[in-house]
Amino acid sequence: MTQFGLSFAEFVALKVRPRAGVDEVAEMFPMPLRKVSDHLRSRGYDCRPAMLEVLVQDRVVTPANPDAWSHADVESAAGHFEDCELYTPYADMCRTLGCRYADFLRPLREAAERESAKYGRWIPEDDQYFVMHRIPPRGGDKARDAIISFTLCDDIRERLERGEEV
Repeated sequence: MTQFGLSFAEFVALKVRPRAGVDEVAEMFPMPLRKVSDHLRSRGYDCRPAMLEVLVQDRVVTPANPDAWSHADVESAAGHFEDCELYTPYADMCRTLGCRYADFLRPLREAAERESAKYGRWIPEDDQYFVMHRIPPRGGDKARDAIISFTLCDDIRERLERGEEV
């Protein structure tokens, strides 16, 4: 089975910005329940605090302290949401397009970095600034082989060329 949500390693690579001399991963745990929910949502899982409380109540996940989740507890919850196919709209869109959520976020980041360097100003990693392209453009036998790329929207490019803020 293909995993559509971000793995923890992908989350770290795509979402956590390393700071000099700081091990942000070690600082993340133990994690309070509310933060677990936010973390799993950022990985593409449709997770709310109440859902995590049900997982604890039903003993699907058994953190030593309900408000101090370990890395293993969080990964267990992520596995449960993956098995149940409970995704955020963007992660579910990726599943429909035939790619993983990481395969959407990575080229979006690369496009934002590329265009920021080109125009000498910061362009957010936000799909509202870009046109998404999918290869192959339609379904087929290998729907899981989709490649996603992004190009700057014409109106955003024109504003940047005029020197306006975006």
